[in-house]
Amino acid sequence: MPRVAVYSPHLGDSPTTLTVEGDEAHHALRVRRLGEGDLIDIHDGCGRIAHCRIVSTEKSRAGEWRLSAAVLEMRTPARPGPTLHVLTSSPKGDHLAELVGGLSQTGAASWRALRTTRTVVEPGANKHERLHRVAIESMKQCGRAWRLDILPMIDFHDALRPEPGHRLIIADASGAPYSPEDSCQSPVSLLIGPEGGFTEEELDQARAAGATIARFGPHTMRIETAAIAATAIIMRGCSGC
Repeated sequence: MPRVAVYSPHLGDSPTTLTVEGDEAHHALRVRRLGEGDLIDIHDGCGRIAHCRIVSTEKSRAGEWRLSAAVLEMRTPARPGPTLHVLTSSPKGDHLAELVGGLSQTGAASWRALRTTRTVVEPGANKHERLHRVAIESMKQCGRAWRLDILPMIDFHDALRPEPGHRLIIADASGAPYSPEDSCQSPVSLLIGPEGGFTEEELDQARAAGATIARFGPHTMRIETAAIAATAIIMRGCSGC
């Protein structure tokens, strides 16, 4: 099913028609070659998916495409549990986009850059804009109802103080193999360090904060691989809860 995204306003409770403009309309009409009568799913990234039929298309004098679609069905899928917030040191180059796309596909709720003692890369504003676009494209590709949130960078010591009720997991080879806990439906904050790993001082701080130190495989993984693999393991481990 072709999928498009709308950003503002959100889909609302019971719309009968929806309008798509800008790049999303151009991609649907000119790249996907959709037209009147074709079926599409429209995602707002906030949990709502509208199954629609295109009823009209138009191109403005300024060259902007627009489509209108009749809503056939509105769905609000449950967000998969647990709500998983992933915080990692940023990998270099295009590996960051790979990380964000993989986290979206495996079910993470959010990603944010983590500043640690050995962190090398700090993504700038332009990179964040690109990551938002990657999250939107991945949302459409994998069909998730909730867009992966891209949050501002945070220091390690601040990340050790998650919101009340959150489980805090530090991915590190020094920990015991990860196993799901009884409170699988509690929100989880997963911290993954830089290429050089967390320092011993940081790991001591994490233990003092009540964090679980866990490893997610027998081998040393790149940042993006570790984040995606750990997310899949956590989400899979709680899928039956």
